Amino acid sequence: MVCASCCFYAWAGLSSFIYLIVISLFTYFAAMSMKNYDKNKICYFAILVILLLLLSSKYTYLPEYINRLTPYTFEQASYIIPIGISFYSLQAIALLVDIKNNKYTSRVSLKDVTLFVSFFPQSLAGPIHRASELIPQFNKNSPIEITSLAIGFKTLLFGLFCKLIVADKLALLIEPILSNQHKHDGLLLYTSTILYSIQIYFDFWGYSLMAIGIGKCLGYDIKINFRNPYLASSIKDFWHRWHISLSQWMRDYIYISLGGNRKGYLNFLFALFATFLLSGIWHGISFNFIIWGLIHMLLFIIDDILKKHLGNSKNKYFRRLFFLATIPFTWLIFRTSNLEELSTILKKIFFLTDEWSLTSSTSYFTSNVNLFYLITCLLIVLLVNFKFVYNRMNLMPITNTEKILDSAFLITCLLFIILFGDIGQQHFLYFNF
Repeated sequence: MVCASCCFYAWAGLSSFIYLIVISLFTYFAAMSMKNYDKNKICYFAILVILLLLLSSKYTYLPEYINRLTPYTFEQASYIIPIGISFYSLQAIALLVDIKNNKYTSRVSLKDVTLFVSFFPQSLAGPIHRASELIPQFNKNSPIEITSLAIGFKTLLFGLFCKLIVADKLALLIEPILSNQHKHDGLLLYTSTILYSIQIYFDFWGYSLMAIGIGKCLGYDIKINFRNPYLASSIKDFWHRWHISLSQWMRDYIYISLGGNRKGYLNFLFALFATFLLSGIWHGISFNFIIWGLIHMLLFIIDDILKKHLGNSKNKYFRRLFFLATIPFTWLIFRTSNLEELSTILKKIFFLTDEWSLTSSTSYFTSNVNLFYLITCLLIVLLVNFKFVYNRMNLMPITNTEKILDSAFLITCLLFIILFGDIGQQHFLYFNF
């Protein structure tokens, strides 16, 4: 499995392979050194080195923004950002911190560390695991069961279905709108904003399901990374459901490490600020992502105030309404390439710089194949919230009825993927991070 993961990264490019090997080796030697030397010093030094490697791999963002802010001109870097480095760097840091804090006390070998960092199904775009969740599985050496293969295949297939049939088809609908925001009115932009929030969810959730499915087929359990996030009752609840592994990592290794809410309200605000700021920077070294992190911090604080000052009867519904009204606009920061584009879209939506035209929106979404894509995607969005889909993926059929339903589920997914899935045409959104 180590060789397979290394070959996977080597196939992606030389820079991806070199960064992976350097971080894997450095993490292993740092973990070994903590047994004989000062744990704190070794751990903090190792974290600093890993973060510097992470930043160096992403410094291609910096020249563009420096050029905008200063009269100086810097050349862009010519190499490609190593795939998955944002995710496996956090796993490496988690391993070292857990060893330092005696939360992971088992002996780790070079094979364990390398495979933990490089395990290809989940290291490209998460979920982010702890050592105690993954390394013990590598040492089981138990045969792969037919049940795991079947569940893994169904999960992999449905993840591919979510990506190709929902996320990519929604991208075809909204790409012409959001990429040419100057030509369209606020209503069309607002509708596209709502649809983009669905696209980014199914894109990332689809990859997470594929990672879980591949892991199952190989005999490993990869953790769930999404739990119906748009059914959240509040902003806080949303972060317990969206990209769960990253949220937990930020909570445990940044927020709690800084004291959280245990040292007073001011410390709570500082810890929250640092957590969301670093979360934004982790996604990308640009103003867009920094603003995204700070906006989520502000929404989190507002939600906390609403929770404390509204009565129970009002609290539940108002916090959910506040969440649903604000969350789609935070994803615009991911979609737009600069603040000027973001500002244009928001002005058209909120300040009505153009008249909202119901006719233009209706004609666009009902023309040609757009209506078919829209209805199909929205029906799927509704269907996946029912237990039917989860039961099909996670259970082996026993009765004849269950076998018929399972067959119908598999055939439907396969037919849609074969007939309408443009494999390879759209990359995964979170591969950018």
